[in-house]
Amino acid sequence: MKTSKSMGVLLGACVLGLVACVTINVYFPEAEIKDLSKKIEEQVREEAAKASSEESEPSEDKTIEEPQPSSSGLLDALLGVTPAYAQSVPDPEISNPAVRKIIESRAARLQQVNEYKSLGVIGENNEALLEVRSLDSLSDLKARADVQKLVRAENADREQLFKEIAAAKNVDASQIPQIRTTYASTLREAARRGDWIQMPDGSWKQK
Repeated sequence: MKTSKSMGVLLGACVLGLVACVTINVYFPEAEIKDLSKKIEEQVREEAAKASSEESEPSEDKTIEEPQPSSSGLLDALLGVTPAYAQSVPDPEISNPAVRKIIESRAARLQQVNEYKSLGVIGENNEALLEVRSLDSLSDLKARADVQKLVRAENADREQLFKEIAAAKNVDASQIPQIRTTYASTLREAARRGDWIQMPDGSWKQK
């Protein structure tokens, strides 16, 4: 009887040991997050370009004429036919209000970010964040303070963006570092010639 109990205890201990040694593989949708990161960065650039073109256009008072519906258009409306362009629906992750707000906020400062990147003042690190590399080209103390403020604001938006991406893709918060790594690769690919980027091994280079 004692022998059978001892064997049972020993068997139980072995099972627990095997369970402890099992590595749980948590699914990470890397391809989906990579695709989403590219779309978000495209949206940031498009919003920035649109804002820049609107600022450069002279303001003129123009009478906007409402287009008159054609006979074919009226027929389509009566038959319930939807034009092809109206069928284009943006990705739900990008049309999410929280993500849209981050995109617009980042787009508003993109020109300034690019200017400092061109000077070699800041670069993209391997955690998908901006990093101050050298302030030597900025002799003005106010300019240096402005750079620090700009980097903090941009990184705050990005930190929130990673959380929104995790929520959209049902990814656990513990996997946000993987989101950073995936997003950082997108930022390296999108970097302009001459921009400083940090490689996965920690080294810096100019693209």
